[in-house]
Amino acid sequence: MSAQAQIADRRFQHYEGRRLGVAYSFWTLVVHSILWVLGLKRSARYKIVPIIVIAIAYLPSLVLIVVVTVAPPGTQLPGYPDFYQFITAAIYIFVALTAPELICPDRRHGTLRMYMTSNLGPTTYVAAKLVAVWAVLAIVTTGPVLIEFAGYSLFGHGPAGLVKSLETLGEVVGSGLMLAVFFGSVALAVSSLTDRNAFAAAGIILGFLLTGAALGILQGPLKAPDWVALLNVNQLPFQLVFRFYQSFSTINVPTWQMAAAAAAWVLAAIGLLVVRYRAEGRR
Repeated sequence: MSAQAQIADRRFQHYEGRRLGVAYSFWTLVVHSILWVLGLKRSARYKIVPIIVIAIAYLPSLVLIVVVTVAPPGTQLPGYPDFYQFITAAIYIFVALTAPELICPDRRHGTLRMYMTSNLGPTTYVAAKLVAVWAVLAIVTTGPVLIEFAGYSLFGHGPAGLVKSLETLGEVVGSGLMLAVFFGSVALAVSSLTDRNAFAAAGIILGFLLTGAALGILQGPLKAPDWVALLNVNQLPFQLVFRFYQSFSTINVPTWQMAAAAAAWVLAAIGLLVVRYRAEGRR
């Protein structure tokens, strides 16, 4: 044995530093998840697609700003709820990219077990991912319409008076956040069923499109009752936006039923997430 050899006492020692608690871990995971799906603090190739999709979502609002600069007062311009028809595809693409990226890699790479054994736990993990996906989706569901609102107001096509402006601003923010919560919750629940991003993204897109097509057939040629439209995840949230603005919508049911159906979809999605990840926490 070498004369320089020595035995080091490396017994287990308790952590003696400051404990920041569950709330700190929760918000750290939220911020990390938002930065992750947007490609921030990652290589350039992870930033390209989010930037392109966000640009597609904001392009119609920027075009409208150019139009309103030359349009005389009283010109018929797209309303705030009508604007979503220009960015529906961008919303679907964005939600199909972000929701799977938030949770599928954790399953695939085994990091989910690390979260489950930390002070987060299954429920806090799910809550953090939900907040993250809602915040990210709000970029494309709220931001473009806010730009439209600002442009209309700046160039004389917006609501008249401070009270009406604040009311419209609340409708813009509220409807945008509602869309983010609805699509984010449903997409995250679909993504929890697999650990492959591609499978989850395909399931999200096909789920939205196929339910819309199937229920359209039921309501059209088959003359299904009006309440069947409440099962249409492709149209329900967008039609609820029209009710936010007290505008006409194509779903012929009371507003409270539409709101209750949207809330039921969100709660069902969150329930599925909780069940899935509580099972993971018991393994």
